[in-house]
Amino acid sequence: MVAFGTGVLRIAAKMRVRGFPKLLLLLLLAGCGHSPQQVDSRGGPRALARVRVEPWTYQGEPARRVVTPHYVVYATVTNDDFLESIGQLMEGALAEYRRLAPDVPESDRPMECYLFATRPQWASFTRQKTGEDASIYLQINRGGYTVRDWYVAYFLGDTGTFCVASHEGFHQFAARHFRTRIPPFLEEGIACLFEDVTWDGRLPRWDLSVNYGRLAALRRAVEAGGLLPLDDLVSMHAGQVINRTSAEIAGFYAQCWGFARFLWEGEGGRYRPALQRILKDAADGSLFGSGVPKLSAAIYWNPKSAKPMLEHYLEADLPTIDRQYREFLTQLVGKMPSPNPGGG
Repeated sequence: MVAFGTGVLRIAAKMRVRGFPKLLLLLLLAGCGHSPQQVDSRGGPRALARVRVEPWTYQGEPARRVVTPHYVVYATVTNDDFLESIGQLMEGALAEYRRLAPDVPESDRPMECYLFATRPQWASFTRQKTGEDASIYLQINRGGYTVRDWYVAYFLGDTGTFCVASHEGFHQFAARHFRTRIPPFLEEGIACLFEDVTWDGRLPRWDLSVNYGRLAALRRAVEAGGLLPLDDLVSMHAGQVINRTSAEIAGFYAQCWGFARFLWEGEGGRYRPALQRILKDAADGSLFGSGVPKLSAAIYWNPKSAKPMLEHYLEADLPTIDRQYREFLTQLVGKMPSPNPGGG
């Protein structure tokens, strides 16, 4: 589980007054883990990417730099085999982001990532690079964060690190490529689609319909009667749930994931083209009803814009969308496999 600290209230305060701030915070790990389902080979690269692991120095100590066609990962982790996998992961994840958003133009500059071997190294870097906002990020006990178009994480074991990197990578992709901010709940939900990473030899694999951790949290929320009304969910951000119980926090992320999955595959795929139009329009700065000037739209977000935006792109009123969404969630929970008593 993720521990949410009171420092995040500063982000919540900014959001209430000014919309979505330039600093994009990600607090997660409830959904990270290896799912019991088999690998779905439909999502993932068919060939290895070009990955080069080079010597680097951080604070006078030996470190590594991972260079791929689209990323540079600065790491104090020195296991070259693991870092090769991180390079393959990021390139494979980028291809998955682009599969979900095929009409978003590709950036011509590498994206930078920072991966530290220990939390103290991560904390030191955070204090140096995020200024007065460092106290926000230092509340994160497990997970990572994205600032502008670079993300920062620390080693949580292979599985946990792959999960965080793949999730954070979508926030990074959105920050680099979108001129208009999409609703935070939707961006969080889409990022959760990529958390479950499996491997076919040295090649990463994704099945956007699989995330056992989020699904388990969703089932708990349904059984507890804790589902948020969609009318509330669409205008929310993570800062608004930080003072709630761990179950409510997990439920919020699970519902965000469920809505993104609903847009991707619900109603027989009816809304998938609408989701892709949302992402395309966010990239070119023409997102319907953003409610803020184009030049500042990538930084700020108007919570009141979410409902009319969704109704516009999905061509249905929110009560209709809510009914279909809840039916979809009920189906997901009903199909959930029993927990594996042997672990995994």
